[in-house]
Amino acid sequence: MNTKIHTHDGCAAAERRIARDQQIISSYLTSAVDKRLFHALVLIGGYGRGEGGYYWKDGKPYPYNDYDYFLVVKGASRRAARKLQKQLQPLAHQLHRLVDVEVDVAVLRLEDIASLPFTLMHSEMQWGHQVIAGDINVLASMPPMPWQTLPAGEFTRLMNNRGSLLLMNRQVLDETGDVAAHETEQFYRYIFKAVLACGDTWLAMHDRYHPSYHEKLDRLEQMSICPVENFMILYREAVRYKFNPVPEKYADEDSVNWQDRTVSCWLETLRKFESNRLGYDIGDWQQYASIEISKGQSESENALKNILITIRDFGLMHTMTHLFIARRYPRERMIGILPSLLLQQSSKGNSPADLPALLGQKTQLTVDQLTGHYFIAWPRYA
Repeated sequence: MNTKIHTHDGCAAAERRIARDQQIISSYLTSAVDKRLFHALVLIGGYGRGEGGYYWKDGKPYPYNDYDYFLVVKGASRRAARKLQKQLQPLAHQLHRLVDVEVDVAVLRLEDIASLPFTLMHSEMQWGHQVIAGDINVLASMPPMPWQTLPAGEFTRLMNNRGSLLLMNRQVLDETGDVAAHETEQFYRYIFKAVLACGDTWLAMHDRYHPSYHEKLDRLEQMSICPVENFMILYREAVRYKFNPVPEKYADEDSVNWQDRTVSCWLETLRKFESNRLGYDIGDWQQYASIEISKGQSESENALKNILITIRDFGLMHTMTHLFIARRYPRERMIGILPSLLLQQSSKGNSPADLPALLGQKTQLTVDQLTGHYFIAWPRYA
């Protein structure tokens, strides 16, 4: 599927605005890359799939959510591709200011497309994308990645990434007790991203996942069971917010209640999904944090590579002291520790004694300190 529209409903005014943005972004990015290297610019994510959202302001439509791209280069070494990735970041920030939408650009070598790993992101890209510039058949060498057979660990990873947004929300509430007016949009965007991830994961657990949000909603409506009571009320609201957000609607809402409800939904969805994946019920979240319990991440299969990554990111002394932990890819630690962090009602108390070692720390830490270390480590593996 290579869609020709960007928004979920094909609104003409929104499509014109987004098409103009694509022309601007394409012009800047293609000019910034050596012509001998540039091969294609691929728009992925909601706008690439034709399910992008937008909101109205002063009678005009404005895109909502990021523009996500793969910039494909041909004939570049891996080192050159990494260097180009760093060089493009200031330009991405400049483009953000120009189009008033965050722009994320990842450099991808054409030579690596045929061996891309089978991930949720790559599967969705294959199903729905738009080539903004360059070779229209740039992804032709991708191996088949049918979403119906995605590895279960991909949804565990998705839940970790979206649950981390809830932990960010928790930090805001811990600091202020409520959400300030200027933080409302981000707070509820994170809430609804977590709810949508719960829907994806629930569908995957019942072999009904689909990349389209219209189809996801239909399939969830048809199911007789949900992860938690009243889940569909939350999910419908999340879909509405994704497509046509109205952040000011939530200015007077009880943000603590929204956070608590969503965290409960996230925890219960993860518990049921992981129990199903592992083949036995998870006893408690502190037990789940144990590195002995696989979190289903495919990278964890290469123990030597993971030890080298652990040395790089956590140091030699930590690696040698915790060699068994080091054999697992570090994302497994992030996945394991997050439920325990989200369950803490106060950031002032001490964390469970065995959790700091998962983040490379030697001593007992408060939950607040442990959360800080989590956010230093997590982005490397998200």
